[in-house]
Amino acid sequence: LTIARLHWVNGLEYTLQALTILKQKKLNFSYTIIGGGHEYERLIYAAHQMDLNENVSFIGSQTHNIIKDYLQESDIYLQYSIQEGFCNAVLEAQAMGLLSIVSDANGLTENIRHNYTGWVVPRMEPELLANRIEKVLSIPDETLMQIRHNAITRINREFSLSKQKEKFFEFYNK
Repeated sequence: LTIARLHWVNGLEYTLQALTILKQKKLNFSYTIIGGGHEYERLIYAAHQMDLNENVSFIGSQTHNIIKDYLQESDIYLQYSIQEGFCNAVLEAQAMGLLSIVSDANGLTENIRHNYTGWVVPRMEPELLANRIEKVLSIPDETLMQIRHNAITRINREFSLSKQKEKFFEFYNK
């Protein structure tokens, strides 16, 4: 699952390229992209060209409740952006226990603690993303459960509303 504006900065074409590699390796998967944007038709065509029509769903912009349902039904969250600020969607995914794989773009490295709460992959390298997804799928369930627990705990501890209020108060009172 990815939740993103359909714009080149979100690296969705690189994600599709990585998924093409996995499909060629006979990996069975379903990938959903939630979001709208001016690159919708180009990305649909790219998925078609990469023979991913049966694997990839573009469902457009959705309400928060519907997004939450998709998060609950998913196992892995991908945010393989070329450029990205601090990404709340990655925090939401981790808070719901999704295994999260992100690029090393800007603020995403603040969202994930590599190999502890998820994984960070160099951007614009679809082969590396495909390899990371494969590796994650081969990790023992017990280890995956620990990573999910680490992510949920970190999000609840470091990104709660009370913690954010405290940080804003400190920032504006310096």
